[in-house]
Amino acid sequence: MPQIFINEQNCTRCGICVSLCPYRIVVLPDGGLPCHVQGASERCIACGHCEAACPSGAIVVNDARLVPMPYASGVAEIEPARLGAYLRMRRSIRRYREEPVERTTIEQLMDIVRFAPTGRNRQDVHWFIIQDTRELRRLTEMAIDWMRESSAAGSSLAARFNVQGMVRAWEEGRDPLCQHAPHLVIACAREDNPVAGTNAVIALAHLDIIAPAFGLGACWGGIFIFAVQGCEPLRAALGLPPEHVPIHCMMLGYPAIHYQRAPKRNPSDIVWR
Repeated sequence: MPQIFINEQNCTRCGICVSLCPYRIVVLPDGGLPCHVQGASERCIACGHCEAACPSGAIVVNDARLVPMPYASGVAEIEPARLGAYLRMRRSIRRYREEPVERTTIEQLMDIVRFAPTGRNRQDVHWFIIQDTRELRRLTEMAIDWMRESSAAGSSLAARFNVQGMVRAWEEGRDPLCQHAPHLVIACAREDNPVAGTNAVIALAHLDIIAPAFGLGACWGGIFIFAVQGCEPLRAALGLPPEHVPIHCMMLGYPAIHYQRAPKRNPSDIVWR
């Protein structure tokens, strides 16, 4: 159960923590210190807004689920023009160098991704990372085999996608599913979680955005995840817990090509009221 601890000497009783609590369960009694409403601690989602916004650093939120490591204080500001240029240069990478990404680098990425927002601060996205490139190739071949069988059986998947073309590309030495990326990151969640899909996609979007800052490229692996969701032997080979479902996945690796400029895009389609 989350708990809040107040440093009495540092607390100025400004009430910012009270105003920011999304569930209105933090109060400031007359002459007292901020605290949870009596009996409301179990409703605390450990979002940390009170701790993060406290001007004097007087609040600490503790919960068994939280990593206790502190981070530097201060506002992390990026000029809009610089951030805009960075985001416009983000590309879906489909050509990768063969060299693998060090595990420590991927761990740094995921340490940032875990701060992606989740519904009710559930922090409920689970990750399955295929770092072994040979294992990824084996799993991709299983997906191709399933697609080959689906095509022969006239499945709806074959009607929606050019399955025969993808199978033929694989046989010619290309990889239409994972683009010869050295690694694959799969976002999973419990099957009974109604907001799991949204949370997982938000987290993967953070990964997609942060990867170029590490010199890495990423690309959404929609076809591979269709195969995982439809091919029971492939899902069994991944070894996912039975209560978890794969939501989406992302290729990851060092780009073989570096883009020099952002491409043209359609204007925004906006309705103003």
